[in-house]
Amino acid sequence: MTVPDLEVGRSFYELFGLEGRAVGSDLVFRCGGRAQDQLRLIEGPRKKLSYVSLGTNEAGLSTLKTNLERAGVPIKPSPFGDLDGLWFQDPHGDWLNVRVAEPAPSTLAAPIEVNAPGRYRRVGRACDLTSLKKTAKPRRLGHLIKFSPDVQRSVDFYTRVLGMKVSDQAHDILAFLRGSAGGDHHIIAFAKSSHTGLHHLSFEVADIDEIEIGAQTLLRAGYKDGFGLGRHVGGSNYFHYIRDPWNSLAEYFWDIDVIPEDDSAWVPMNVGPEQITAVWAQTPPPPEFVMNFEAP
Repeated sequence: MTVPDLEVGRSFYELFGLEGRAVGSDLVFRCGGRAQDQLRLIEGPRKKLSYVSLGTNEAGLSTLKTNLERAGVPIKPSPFGDLDGLWFQDPHGDWLNVRVAEPAPSTLAAPIEVNAPGRYRRVGRACDLTSLKKTAKPRRLGHLIKFSPDVQRSVDFYTRVLGMKVSDQAHDILAFLRGSAGGDHHIIAFAKSSHTGLHHLSFEVADIDEIEIGAQTLLRAGYKDGFGLGRHVGGSNYFHYIRDPWNSLAEYFWDIDVIPEDDSAWVPMNVGPEQITAVWAQTPPPPEFVMNFEAP
C-alpha cells in the first residue's frame, strides 16, 4: 500500500502484531515465525492499494504468461522498483504481480484446527493466569477484499486468466475467490463500489481469544472499531475488523473453511449480501462497513 506517513503505518501494524523492518525507503512487515513478507508500505501523497502479489510455481507462471498473451494483457516492467515476477494490470487498472514462491510455513505452534463446540469443558481447572499476558500474533495474511466497479468483470478476469475459482457469491455485489489448487475459502474477494480500492486485509490468528485480545488492544490505543466480533457465512470464519489510520479495515480471523483441490462436491452459493455477511455478530455492520474510503 502507498500511505502518506510510514511511521503512522508502522505504529498501527506493529501494535496489530506484525513485525516491521525498513527495506530501502519502504516498510515491510512479516508475521512472527513466518519467513515471508506479507505487507509493504510505500510512502506517497495519499493512501492507495498499490499492488497485490501472488505466488505460484514454475508451471503456474508459464501457464499464466500464456493466458495473459491470449487475453491480450501486456506484461510490463515493475512500477515499484526491482521486484521479480510478472507484472500486469487487471481490467480496472489495478497492478498485479505473480512470482514463483515456495511455501513459507509458520514456525509457531499449530493453532486449533476447528472451533468444535463441546471442547470447552474443564473440570477442576480454573483460568490459566498466563492467558492474561497473551497477545495477538498474526500467522499469515490470509486474504484481502478489493473494491471493484464491476464485480463480474473482475471475477471473469481472475478466473479465466489467473485460474482462480469462485467459492461463494452475493449476486453482482460480492464474490469470493480461492486458488486453483484449493485451500482457504478465499484468498481474494471483490466488493462492488464506484471505483477500486482496498476494503480490508485479513490476518489469521490462533484462536478466538487472540481475535479479541488484538482488537481490544487496538481499540484501547484509540483506533476505530470496524465490525465484530462475529462469524461470517462466506468462509465461516470468526472475525473482528479495526479501521487502520486511513479508514481501510484490518481483520483478525480464525477457523476458515478449506476447500480441497478435488472440489467437485463444493457448490457455490449465490445469495443476497445481507445473507452472506454474518451468521452472528456482536452488532450489525455499520453503514460505513461497505464504504470505499480510497480516493478514485
